Amino acid sequence: MWSNVALGLWLMISPFVLALLNQRAFSVLWEDLILGFGIATFSLCRLLSRRKVEIAFADWLLTTLGVITLLNPFLYNYYNVKVGAWNNLAVGAAVFLFAIYQDWRDSDFSIGHDHHRGAH
Repeated sequence: MWSNVALGLWLMISPFVLALLNQRAFSVLWEDLILGFGIATFSLCRLLSRRKVEIAFADWLLTTLGVITLLNPFLYNYYNVKVGAWNNLAVGAAVFLFAIYQDWRDSDFSIGHDHHRGAH
């Protein structure tokens, strides 16, 4: 999940960096500051959580934030600002896939761990 922390931090600074490539990028990517903050914060919370309910909630939030980031170019109709659109598509897809993978890994571990515990 450190990868999602890094992706969230990138999403927070990307409007400023990508504005160097395309002046319109900042005006269409302002919401990335909020999405990036949410992704980085909830990824960090997930890393520090020990309770299953907190971990499941963080996974759900990260999956949702990943989908929103992925769909932003279409929701806000800025797919014509290619650098911004591709940035959101790539980051959103990565966050979504990492969150799904982590959730699957946690559920697989918990099933295996419960099964192993029942064998004794």
